[in-house]
Formats: sequence, C-alpha cells, structure tokens
Amino acid sequence: MIGNENLNSIIDVNLLKSIQDRLAEITGLAYNIVDFKGNPINNYSNFCNFCSKIRNTKDGMKICYDTNAHAGLEAAIRQKPYIFKCPAGLVDVAVPIIVKGNYLGAVFFGQVRTNKDTLKPIKKSNYYSKICRNSTELLNDFKNTKFIDYSKIESICSLVNIIVNLLGEKSELRVIQEELGFINIKLIREKQEREKLKKQIKLHELDSLETPISFEFMLNTLNTISSLAIIEDAPKTKDMIYSLTKLFRYNFKNIGNLVSLEKAIENINTYLKIQSTRFGERIKYEINIDNKINDIKIPTMFFLPFIEYSVLNGLCPKKDGGTISIKGQCYENNAIILIKDNGIGISENELFKILNGKCKQGSLGAGIYNANNVLIKYYGKDYKVNINSKLNVGTCVKFKLPI
Repeated sequence: MIGNENLNSIIDVNLLKSIQDRLAEITGLAYNIVDFKGNPINNYSNFCNFCSKIRNTKDGMKICYDTNAHAGLEAAIRQKPYIFKCPAGLVDVAVPIIVKGNYLGAVFFGQVRTNKDTLKPIKKSNYYSKICRNSTELLNDFKNTKFIDYSKIESICSLVNIIVNLLGEKSELRVIQEELGFINIKLIREKQEREKLKKQIKLHELDSLETPISFEFMLNTLNTISSLAIIEDAPKTKDMIYSLTKLFRYNFKNIGNLVSLEKAIENINTYLKIQSTRFGERIKYEINIDNKINDIKIPTMFFLPFIEYSVLNGLCPKKDGGTISIKGQCYENNAIILIKDNGIGISENELFKILNGKCKQGSLGAGIYNANNVLIKYYGKDYKVNINSKLNVGTCVKFKLPI
C-alpha cells in the first residue's frame, strides 16, 4: 500500500501543484490533487462557490472525499481518466497517478455542468437535494456553476492525462536508475553462483512455471485490498485478503513438489475468486472435476499460466467480460482436462508465437510455452497441450494426463 508520504517521495508533487494552478488559470476549472484515499494533499485551485460551501459542512466533505476515493480507484482500475458525475450532479474527471503499477493518487478537475445527459452520478445521495431545498443561496450557486461542452471536457482531460503520464514516466526512470544499482550487485553475485546454478537448471525451469503470478497482479490486488479497506465494509476485504494469503501460501509451500490435481484445482479456484472480486461481474467461472482423477500428481502451478492468460488476455479485453470453464474427466487410461473461455480469442500468429517460444520472456505467452515444455518433459510428446482458438469466439485448451 502506498500513501501520501510515498506520493511526495516518488513523484514531483510541487511541479504537479504548479501545473495545477496554471491549468486552473487557463481553463477556468477547479483542480485538486488527492492521495489514494481520496484526501487532498494540497490547496484547491479555482473551486466553485457551490463546492466550497458544500465542503464546509461535515457531511458534505465526507461525501466528497468518499466520491474521490471511488472515482480515483475506478480510474486506476481502468488505467485511464474517468469522467463522472458527483452525487450533487456536477461533472468531474479523475486522472490517475500511476508509477510502476502503483496507484498513488489522482488529479481531479471539473465542477461543471455539461450537455452529455447519459453521465450518471458515481454515488447516490439525497443530502444535496435536502440542503439545497433549505438554502436558496446554495441552489443559486449550483445554477451558476460553469456550463461546458462535453467535447471540451474530453480535450482538457487528454491534456491533463498527458502531463500526468509524463511526470509518471520521469519518476519511473528515477526509480529504475536506483534499482539498476541493486541489479548490478545482484548480477555479480549471480555470476559467482553460475556453476552451482547450472546443476539446478531443471529445478529452475520448474520454478519459473511454479511462480507465474506476476508482480503486477500482486500489486494491483494489494492496492485494491487497501482501497476496499477504506471505502467498503470489512467482510469483503477480509475475504479477499484471506484468498490472497491462501494463494501465496500454496505457491511457496509447494515449490519443487508434485501436488494432487484436487489441490491444484482448489488453488485455481482461489485465484479465480480473487480475479472475480477484482473485476466484478465481468469475470465468471465454473469448475467441474470428476472425483476419479483428483489424486493425479502434477507440478504445483502447472495450470495457472493458462488460466491467467484466459482471464487477462481473453476475458478482460472483452467489453462485458465472460466466463471461463474448467472441466475434467477420466477417459480410458488418461485424465482429460478442458479449459474453455468465451473471450476475444487468440490470433493464429500469436498462437504460433506462444507454442514456439517466440513470446517475450516473462510474458503470459512465455508462461504457457514453459508449462507445455514441462508437460512434455514429465509425460512425453504425446501429452503436449492442445490449444484451439477462434477470434471473437473463445479459446479451448485441452490437457491429457496419464492416470
């Protein structure tokens, strides 16, 4: 979890504040910068009378801060600016500040009315209608807020996003330079251990398969947990923390070992539960495994590269998400496992690169190639994975395992 202290140490906040003031002067809109909790880290620029008076009330300030927390998190999940209506009905924009996969906070601007009627409030509250009924002055302040064409809001949004991204890239370069010093030291130590590592090549190949959970996935999940802990009730957060802990414990406890298919599928269920929580209704899954094949022994994290590819590259890019299905049954002397999804599919060129080891090292495609190699080394060429995919229809991965 990264908070306000890290935001100041990682990104040039003073420069960002200066840019905020200049943008407020040029555009005539209200601006402020918040941390990942939705709390302002600097003075507001050009706030309208209506919003200033609302934030002077205890309830109004709480609603505004909660709204900023929700909107900032939504922008971070989308990895792009999020245009929305606040509970009072004014249009705001959240531009996420993301450095090396970490959501640090957001730049907010807006407090205007516009001509796009399809925008809906991010949260509902009767507080504003109630307070406006009791205050003609406040109602007039609302009516006097700026009215701006939606296309202009989008143009300003693009400009602010470019500025924030440039500052983020600058901060990433500085962090990378610091990390390079540590990497150089690590490389020297690795060189001294090279002869020893050569004797453990097979184990390292298996380890590369058994720890395919990407660093980005860990960070995104932990950031989501941190934010949920603030803006939601504890039970949902507790379940997600438990699932993540269970996943990590399984991963590190079983490195280098063979596990039963039953345990492997249980771990896959945990992973999919986390992703379903993270992406909501966009990720659905179903698992149906014949009890007769539960005791088959397989490498610890063998199936996860295929599941992860299906979720992140198959279902997530699809507008409405989709469903991943995992089925297993006994057929003659083998177990047949099918992993199907109704995602966007894999092109012929991409599938060729995956199966022939042409993907970038560390990518999801490379993880599938490594997993297929392990399958062949353990059971022989007759047991290599079979992948069929059709664009905009989905993908089916078939495994055959000896009983």
